[in-house]
Amino acid sequence: MGNKRKVSYAVVSIMLVVLLVLSGCSSDTKDVGKSANADKNSSKIKLTFGHFWVDDTASNKLFRQTLADFRKENPNIEVEEQAIPHDPYRVKMTTLGASGELPDLFVANGSMLIDYIPKGLVGTFNDTLEADLNWKNGFLPNSFDEFTEGSKIYGVPTAMFTVHLIYYNKDIFDKVGIKSFPKTWDEYLAAIETLKQNKYIPIAMGNKSNVPVGSTLFGTLADRITGTDWFKAQKEGKAKFTDPEFIQALTVLDDLNKKGAFNPDINSIDQDQAHTLYYNKQAAMIVDGAWAVGSLSEQAPEDVKKSTVLAVLPQIPGGKGSPTAVAGGSGWSFAYNAKLDGAKKEAAMKLIKKLSDESYGKQQVEINDQPAVKVSNYDKSKLSPLGQQYREFISDKTFTPIYDIQLAPALVEAIYKGIQDLLAGAVKPEVLAKKIQTVRDSMK
Repeated sequence: MGNKRKVSYAVVSIMLVVLLVLSGCSSDTKDVGKSANADKNSSKIKLTFGHFWVDDTASNKLFRQTLADFRKENPNIEVEEQAIPHDPYRVKMTTLGASGELPDLFVANGSMLIDYIPKGLVGTFNDTLEADLNWKNGFLPNSFDEFTEGSKIYGVPTAMFTVHLIYYNKDIFDKVGIKSFPKTWDEYLAAIETLKQNKYIPIAMGNKSNVPVGSTLFGTLADRITGTDWFKAQKEGKAKFTDPEFIQALTVLDDLNKKGAFNPDINSIDQDQAHTLYYNKQAAMIVDGAWAVGSLSEQAPEDVKKSTVLAVLPQIPGGKGSPTAVAGGSGWSFAYNAKLDGAKKEAAMKLIKKLSDESYGKQQVEINDQPAVKVSNYDKSKLSPLGQQYREFISDKTFTPIYDIQLAPALVEAIYKGIQDLLAGAVKPEVLAKKIQTVRDSMK
């Protein structure tokens, strides 16, 4: 009996041990499963991406479709968009630059990078470009200039274009007796007066955000008077905004406004509303960047499309700038947060390449956009007549600096907000020049 009990105890003990072992194995198996799942989940790379390509223009649709394709091709990369319209985006990125909390990926202009680089907020592209020479050599000459500090490249250009074009309705010009676009400044002022007398708005613009007039009109107008050397000297601290030539540029803009060249509500409407005035034939001209080639090709009535011709501001008497020069360049770039490394950085580079290779550039050309990459083969039949006109028109133009790309944000705001005040009759050119120089001096 005692032996049987011993055997029973032994059997029970062995069974308990087996159960404990099995239980342990089961527990280990579950833990291994959890660990495997954790590893699987951790391989999902998440990128935040700040941009302003939110409307329904062809270029923005192309961007969003390419991003959708990237997601399908790379299911392990999750891209969370932080997308808002252009003007509020600029404000938001200035705020984020102050806090240092930038997205993983974002679009930035040169002015933003001037703010971010000294703070160590953005990464460089030198190593990635050198490791992929086909990609590097595919870009147009000078397209990296606005995003380069010393020898370091902080942005990959998204486009290469002029920010200044005059779009004018030739039928309206013909109707009021202006047989060709004015070749001199006096002829231009006379044309403005003729259009006014015939109840047309000479130049429709929407400066509600304070950027359009400063960027698309004043930058080129100022260069006509100051010349590009003055701008370069100002950046180097060897020229001032109180110099006579810059005051003259402000004065010429002020005189245009006083002569009734613009719609009276210029500071109350945006550029889309200004375009509507042009589409409705209430205005004979609009001034905008090359990006408007696409929007006009898509949105303007057929008769307005057919009668739209491109021009630039004529030479201004006594000015030092070239009449074939226009403010232009790359404008915006893809940039990335300096905190990115390892797999996240690799994923970011992969996405940026997808949005800046020749294949993407070819599609940009075919929707009347202006890529920063060389495109040797594209279907010309896909371009709108205005798109074809632009590519021919810009071929003999040289680019001058874009104020809001090459100057620090605080200085850009001082100039552009000041221009808004000038158009409202709230400040005189000499006083505004002093205010701008005061901001410039405070940055030393």
